[in-house]
Amino acid sequence: MARITDEQQLHDLLEPDGERFCEISTGRVNYSRLGTPLRGTVLLVAGLSMHRTAWSPELIAGLHAAGYATLATDNRDAGLTDAAGRHAGPGAGDEFRAAYGLVDMAGDLRELILALDVGPVHVVGMSMGGMIAQHLALLAPELVSSLTSVMSTTGDRAVGRPQQESKWVFLTPAPTDSREAYLAFSERYHAALAGPHYPDFERARETAEMTWARGVDLAGTARQLQAIQADGDRTERLRRVATPTLVVHGDADPLIGVSGGIATAAAIPGARLLTIERMGHSIPWQCAGELTDAVVAHAGAASA
Repeated sequence: MARITDEQQLHDLLEPDGERFCEISTGRVNYSRLGTPLRGTVLLVAGLSMHRTAWSPELIAGLHAAGYATLATDNRDAGLTDAAGRHAGPGAGDEFRAAYGLVDMAGDLRELILALDVGPVHVVGMSMGGMIAQHLALLAPELVSSLTSVMSTTGDRAVGRPQQESKWVFLTPAPTDSREAYLAFSERYHAALAGPHYPDFERARETAEMTWARGVDLAGTARQLQAIQADGDRTERLRRVATPTLVVHGDADPLIGVSGGIATAAAIPGARLLTIERMGHSIPWQCAGELTDAVVAHAGAASA
């Protein structure tokens, strides 16, 4: 799969309709819905502080070419989504009262799928998005045809540990005093996530510019992180997932070690594990083709 370099194509895939919103019970969800659903719709669930514009455009284009529409959303407290709401209740291992939980974020997606009448969908979640996708498969299995959990984990603190040199990303807020300071920080942040094999600073800057234009919410990121921490260990809950599941992880992931993916696949009955060589905690264009092929094959098998 070739790297997308055309600026207009990049914009058309990542931010074609920034003013598209859906009203749900907790507020408005910003989303992008692209492609023709000849074979179905793939819901892309973003990670911690990640806007929907940060997804791999190569992955999106590959899914469209395979006959799938894509539905990408801003989670609550990120991007242009202004959904809010109360925490649904304490989860296993709660250490404090979070503003809301991952299950609430999954509830937002459940309402969105129903409101747009696109279900059932094939769900692909990255990092925190994988955790939300796991909850969605438990919360509304009738709306999830297949689950792909990418570079995520079970919540068990014994697995998926970050490398020492990458831990700073959880502790260092992005600067918001100037655009250039934010873009410089984003390149450093990207280097910490991508790892040594496939850094792409040009792409990191392009997506960071989109994020800056859409708005950076440090308090929202903190609340999302609290939701992750409050969710606790999901291992036993994941044993109840009945949705056909693919778990994908890079063997060079510096932020969530590959043991997190191994544990996720072991916890979900019948799950298949795909380890992508040299991939870190991002989806570089060099790995997007392998990931696309895996998602398409998994979705096709689940539908059959």
